[in-house]
Amino acid sequence: MAKNLLFSLIFLFAINAFGQRYKDYEIGPMVNYEHTTLYASNSVFVGGEGDDKGFSGFEPSYAVGVYFIYYFKPKLGLGTELYFQRTTSAELAGEYYNSITFMPYANFDPFRHIQNWYFGAGIGAAFIQESPDYGSRVAEEDIKVITLPVKLSTSYRIRNHITFELGAQTEIIEVVSDNARRVAVYLGVKIPLNRLNRYYYR
Repeated sequence: MAKNLLFSLIFLFAINAFGQRYKDYEIGPMVNYEHTTLYASNSVFVGGEGDDKGFSGFEPSYAVGVYFIYYFKPKLGLGTELYFQRTTSAELAGEYYNSITFMPYANFDPFRHIQNWYFGAGIGAAFIQESPDYGSRVAEEDIKVITLPVKLSTSYRIRNHITFELGAQTEIIEVVSDNARRVAVYLGVKIPLNRLNRYYYR
């Protein structure tokens, strides 16, 4: 009996301490409106010739998923994103890359002049679910199914309400070896459902 009571007290204390320590976290949905392209060799596209590389025309696209971040007061947050992303370009003629991306990232404020304004950086792993048909222009072994995307961003956080984010993303590992790399610039929103509910229903 005494052991059970002691265990219960320790358990309740641990829950209480955990709740106090992690009271400034956010979790909820995220949506990005993106303009995407490939930085690629001309030879990977229909009718293209040569190995000259360039951007293959930006096209509107999107990413949607969920995020979690814990803010270490006053000016640092560590988080993760898990999202579905569609990537295309003018030269892909209606074909897409579809991928699931896991992106750990950090938000920080190095200047401390504007409250709730952060800079961000992250590196993650993207798992390609669908890719364009390059035909004989690209060897099958050169097409990657896992890449390493990186992102840089700036965001403004309205605490307990919403975060607006402006950023860019590219890849360390190319989706086509030595020939194509995905690129995106985006405007995103993140909604902290856990804090939103607490704010309106407290």
